[in-house]
Amino acid sequence: MPVPPTAIRGSFAKKLALGGAAVALALGAAGCGAVEDFDKATSDSWAVTYEITVSGGDASKITDIKYLESEKRGEAGTELTLPSGETTLDAKENAVWSLESIVTAQKDAAISAMPGKEATATCRILLDGVKEIATETSAPGERVECAATTPAFSK
Repeated sequence: MPVPPTAIRGSFAKKLALGGAAVALALGAAGCGAVEDFDKATSDSWAVTYEITVSGGDASKITDIKYLESEKRGEAGTELTLPSGETTLDAKENAVWSLESIVTAQKDAAISAMPGKEATATCRILLDGVKEIATETSAPGERVECAATTPAFSK
């Protein structure tokens, strides 16, 4: 016995409606994640300069350097490690090591390092290479550590 055309259309319409509902549900569930991803992708980030100035003792290099960097916009910093870094003399004849990094606004920025034997180290965290948001000086031969939360951008 042949199936009437209206039965085929009705069955197709039901499948289409169920399929459309499933797609709408999936898009709705993914929509929250998409909004979060968009917010992260458009979040404000600072150009951060980590700087270590070394004096006395062996000022030619620092070791065990640890710093925070945002891998992607909108994310908290991930700790990265460098085994050592060579200092260079600046215009004032100070032995300085520095690194440019990216840190999401309102997230933590941090740097730490070991100076050479009997050397004193001063760390600084600068926003856009200008505005200092943290500074610390170590005792001779001891680890120096700076940390700060980056400010929000002005609206």
